[in-house]
Amino acid sequence: MNKVELLPKEFYYKNDLYQIAMWVTMFGRLCIGYRKPLDVNHKSLCSVCVEPKNDPCDIKEPGSGWLNEGIGNTKTLDDACDMLNKYIVKQGYIKD
Repeated sequence: MNKVELLPKEFYYKNDLYQIAMWVTMFGRLCIGYRKPLDVNHKSLCSVCVEPKNDPCDIKEPGSGWLNEGIGNTKTLDDACDMLNKYIVKQGYIKD
């Protein structure tokens, strides 16, 4: 079984529905995260980019002042799934 299949498909946060999504960034990298299904701006609540050549970086907390708040990166898709799951549980978006 792929780890993507184990992630929650959707959850509510502040009365808004967020669903799992996967996309390619403008830099050609695979990204997985949670977005509002009808948000035309495609802003994600949290996401992780798969960047095999870069060192992993945890998801930055919202309000941290970092350029890429809510975004992390890992070397593999499975690691990205693990990071997302850990983050959404820590933030209380879902229960473990």
